[in-house]
Amino acid sequence: MHDPTRRFEGTVSPEKEKIARVISLIEQPPFVCIPVFVSICLAHSDDLTTGILCSLVSILFATILPVAIVAYYAKKTGNAEKLDVVKKEDRIAPLILGVLSYFAGVGLLCYLSAPDVATILMLCYAVVTAAIALITPFWKISIHSCGIIGPSMGLAIAFWPWGLLYFLLLPPVVWSRYVLKKHTPLQLLMGAVVGFVITAILFWIFL
Repeated sequence: MHDPTRRFEGTVSPEKEKIARVISLIEQPPFVCIPVFVSICLAHSDDLTTGILCSLVSILFATILPVAIVAYYAKKTGNAEKLDVVKKEDRIAPLILGVLSYFAGVGLLCYLSAPDVATILMLCYAVVTAAIALITPFWKISIHSCGIIGPSMGLAIAFWPWGLLYFLLLPPVVWSRYVLKKHTPLQLLMGAVVGFVITAILFWIFL
């Protein structure tokens, strides 16, 4: 990473490339948020029924619908096997649809009287995704690194200090996206910074 504005220009072994692809796939934002929302909803809801309902709503609007949207556009752009929308110009529509899904999740979580941390975290997903949608036409900022920061912060707030361990997911996903030549180091860094700043502001305002 000697030049933060350039993508990886070296080579990696087939084994390392396979590991990088697996990490890149399983550490997508819609997947890493599942244990975060579920643990927060179950541990901080007033009763088990509310916790289960809020968990299901969170999974539907933060995981199932966004993944379905990405899968559709990945197939449409010829990247179905990677479950990825590669070109920045192709990412605008799925990002906007993702924002709508997250805002719908916020509304339902409010209706169900979900734990404040879960509702605010869903709001963070909506606002951060909207910010990425505004940046993406001009620069391919990393959605992966941004998507690790938000849930890690939510988990840290809900389960201090053990929730901080979730931040350990960031280095491997940064490495994977870099060696797969998806992003420059600066794009990966700024993805994390954008996620951190917006999430911190929203939690500071609403919690």
